[in-house]
Amino acid sequence: MARLFISLYLVIALSLILLAASLDNLFYANTPPNEPAAEAVGHMVRQLYPKQDLHLLAQKADMTMQWIEPGSMVWPNNIEQKLNKGLPVVLHDKLDRQQLYVKMPDGRLLELTFPQQEKPATSYMLYSSIFFILLSIPLALWVWPLWRDLNALKTATQTLHADGSLAKVSLSRHSPLKTIASAFEQLSNEIKQLLLNKRELTGAVAHELRTPLARLKFAMALKPQSGSNKWQDMAKDISELEQLVQEMLDYSSMETQAPDMDMAEIPVKTLCQEMVKKLSYQHDKKLTIEGYEQFIMADGHFVQRALQNLLQNAIRYANKEVCLRITTQKQRVLIQVDDDGCGVEPELRERIFEPFYRPDSSRDRFKGGAGLGLAIVRRIQQWHHGNCTVETSPLGGARFILSYPAIQK
Repeated sequence: MARLFISLYLVIALSLILLAASLDNLFYANTPPNEPAAEAVGHMVRQLYPKQDLHLLAQKADMTMQWIEPGSMVWPNNIEQKLNKGLPVVLHDKLDRQQLYVKMPDGRLLELTFPQQEKPATSYMLYSSIFFILLSIPLALWVWPLWRDLNALKTATQTLHADGSLAKVSLSRHSPLKTIASAFEQLSNEIKQLLLNKRELTGAVAHELRTPLARLKFAMALKPQSGSNKWQDMAKDISELEQLVQEMLDYSSMETQAPDMDMAEIPVKTLCQEMVKKLSYQHDKKLTIEGYEQFIMADGHFVQRALQNLLQNAIRYANKEVCLRITTQKQRVLIQVDDDGCGVEPELRERIFEPFYRPDSSRDRFKGGAGLGLAIVRRIQQWHHGNCTVETSPLGGARFILSYPAIQK
């Protein structure tokens, strides 16, 4: 925008200067009398004096005449030398009228003031008309590329492709709207990705809900008695449906917009100890914590949610042991969650953070969950300017790492 303003300012300023100078020379450059003519009048007056009545001649020529006392005015040396030689001197008064000074042979100094030339109204109207017409030409040349690019953006917004993207806008790299076109293209890609995510979410929801609903339908056909194993299986299916719907609602709300964060100084090791204590009654795995207390600036509720998802994931796939490590690295606090399970293959370490994605291995639907836990974790980390990655654990399984900016003490 700064470049656009500067270019417009320069176009207007240069156009005004060039037009004013050109038209002034065209209309008013030959306004009589000019200096050579005035000097010629001075020589003629010096020759006629004192034979002719100079007052009468001045009145006929519509000029003002008066005699100046030699000592009443102080002249620069060059002008005084010129006057002493009998040469006429042409000056201008405050009204920009030409004044002719001639020193007579008897030493007297004559001042003749030429009449001011009035500009006719027709000349002024013609001057103004030509001026504004010519001024519109450089302004039109400046506006034309801008109007063309704006029209291209308008046409693109009215063209919607089947995948939800908008038409690509091709502008010159020197165009002042190039940055707007780039932002427009980025917006188009985000809209396309958003619609794609919605389609995938709709398909995944239908797929995930179909399995427990089918089991419920089959179990109800058998008409199980209250309290029987079939009845308990139906209760588990209902609980699974509730959990699945809740995870979908949570993910949808996180995908739509970031919530208002209640940022505070969080003691990481204390938070991990509370989470281990909370989950200790739900499994028979060994949970240990290593490392020193570290502090991060974050929303405690969401950090707890991310850590809980990783711990439940590690407990679900671990054989015997899960370990939490709190470390620091390059001004960042790392929470490492290790398990001794089967781990995650390197080519799948990015895909497992996608919604509803689960590899066809031991980490599948029979272990439980809807495939949204890790997607929620990554979204929470993005809100905190952190990250979540996975690598091979020293215990033999997977190591999930939560990264947060450290607080400088």
